[in-house]
Amino acid sequence: MVVDDTYYKILQVEPTATPQLIKKSYRKLSLKYHPDKNPAPEAKERFQEITAAYQVLSDSDLRAKYDKFGKESAIPADGFEDATEYFAMIFGGDAFKDYIGELTLLKDLTKSAQLSQTDKEKTDENNEDNKENKDDKNNTNDKNSTSNSTSNTNTNTNTNTNSNSNSNSNTNTNTNAELDQFEEECRLKRLETQKKLAEKLILRLSVWTESPKDRNCLNAFKTKYELEADSLKMESFGLEILHTIGEIYYTKGNIYLKSQKYYGITGFFHSVKEKAGIVSDTFKTISSALDAQNTMEEYTKIQENSNEDQKLSQEEMAEMEKLLMGKVIGAAWAGSKFEIQGTLRSVCNIVLYDKTVSQLKRIERAETLVKLGQIFKKTTRTDDENEEARIFEELVAEAKK
Repeated sequence: MVVDDTYYKILQVEPTATPQLIKKSYRKLSLKYHPDKNPAPEAKERFQEITAAYQVLSDSDLRAKYDKFGKESAIPADGFEDATEYFAMIFGGDAFKDYIGELTLLKDLTKSAQLSQTDKEKTDENNEDNKENKDDKNNTNDKNSTSNSTSNTNTNTNTNTNSNSNSNSNTNTNTNAELDQFEEECRLKRLETQKKLAEKLILRLSVWTESPKDRNCLNAFKTKYELEADSLKMESFGLEILHTIGEIYYTKGNIYLKSQKYYGITGFFHSVKEKAGIVSDTFKTISSALDAQNTMEEYTKIQENSNEDQKLSQEEMAEMEKLLMGKVIGAAWAGSKFEIQGTLRSVCNIVLYDKTVSQLKRIERAETLVKLGQIFKKTTRTDDENEEARIFEELVAEAKK
């Protein structure tokens, strides 16, 4: 018996719901009411409520306090997190942080766009202010003599033009400086993240590289990471992320090993193949974004259509919204996957080309990377596990049909 069931009602589950069921319901509702996906006025407030409810009920200690004493006794120590940050759970959440770090590409692009938009707004405002000043001065000039009017008007026009140009130049310079500073901060943060992830990867590989390397150690290594993969695969997009990690580990390990065995020739060809794959992934990311944008524009036109004969039914609109959601999430996943691949490649390079350790040790790391990559690449889900985990993945799959 719980003293307050408000949070359970918000997430549309019973107080006896399992953590897995609570997570599944949260994912579904957060997508439905996310402000970027739902234009309804009440969507933002609903989304905040859903996020707060999940933050409490997903924490076993907070949930116990909530069940026994209610809301006031179940407030997180650091307060409730930003709902939009919590929404990042769609792509693995915190479960993969030790492998791929925090996904920031979409957030960084949004910040850059905001800075650029601010620059445009300031420029437009300066243009408007200068136009008004020019009109006021021209009105004053009209009261002067005709002979002085032309001279004064030309002088004022030149002054206004110079003022406008200088003002806009200053605005652009300031914004460019802010963008440069932001991009440099992002670059330094990425380097620091890659360094920390490399340290964690070395520790992960050491389970084998620092062992006696007998059959028992090999079995222990495989068992440890098979169990970890079985847990990670149940996260949202978990299987896709695992396969991405596995593919990068396997490829980078093999490139290094073959570069050592065949005087770098085979490794060179594999490296070229990897770069071709990067180009292909780039085009896929751009294509997904354009596809989502086109669908969104089509959806907007349908909403704005005032012709009753051409309006879609509620069922058709719901299907259109579902398609749009799938394409938006698909584009977000393509961008996130591209970021994950870039991070993993950089981390593997740090680990494999570490000059502070012997070449023999680097070869051992590469061999272990291949082993770990194989484990992750072959991880699968059962039909029952797919039913539980593939909420957002199904939307993306249906949008591609």
